[in-house]
Amino acid sequence: MYVERLTFDELPTATRAAIEARVGEDFPRVEVENGTSAALACWAWPTTGSEMVFLKGLPVRHERIGQLRAEVAVAPFLPQSAPKLLWCEEAGGWLVLCFQGLDASAWTYFGDDSEHLDAVAAVLRELSLRAAPEVVRRTAWDKWGEYCDPSDEPLLTGDRLAHSDPAAVNFMTERDGRVWLVDWAWAMRAPAWLDTALWGFRLVLDGRQTAEQAARWCAKVPAFTAASREAVAVLAEAEARWWEAWQQYGTEDLERTVTAARTWARYWASP
Repeated sequence: MYVERLTFDELPTATRAAIEARVGEDFPRVEVENGTSAALACWAWPTTGSEMVFLKGLPVRHERIGQLRAEVAVAPFLPQSAPKLLWCEEAGGWLVLCFQGLDASAWTYFGDDSEHLDAVAAVLRELSLRAAPEVVRRTAWDKWGEYCDPSDEPLLTGDRLAHSDPAAVNFMTERDGRVWLVDWAWAMRAPAWLDTALWGFRLVLDGRQTAEQAARWCAKVPAFTAASREAVAVLAEAEARWWEAWQQYGTEDLERTVTAARTWARYWASP
């Protein structure tokens, strides 16, 4: 479901008042135009002297409100590479989340010559070791199972915490090189290697790398190198079918995405 973006001034009066009670009246802010998961998205500078924060929100009756509530539930269990959830507020028919602000790029460069990729790989190594908390019930099979043979379910079953959308836009890089992984709405239980395998597809798509180049970067994560080629091939094929289904459904501008996903899947399907 499409999420219409609103400015702070367009929010219900009660919602604005609840936010201002937290960050002060007439606080400086910059609206964020990119992204599709929230109706409110803005950087804010509290008048109380606190550091910059990030606000995102949705009407509680919105079809995608479950994603925002999932972010709240998983927040206490996230690794240090995830910005901290500072508070959440429900008012005026809206749920608003406030996150630690970041002085970082909004899009990490994924090209093979990037200075960022070693740091991204380090984030994925740390995440691969993290057990999924009980609050995370969604599984990899819940998302990709319909695009697999039923016998493949054990290959996509695991007990690690996975972000499940390691796109370049979800990694933010500070000037000192520190990398943050943001937007945990799709957190799930999965095998330890799953995020790295999805990262490989994103290196092909967002970084315009070859599948061979992407595979070499993925090999920097031990959990990925320990995975069977069969398991990675099953996920890569399911991801390609997932994007092809969205394209057939009528979603526009997916040609490059589908081509990259299919390129990644063919690489792992070959002996």
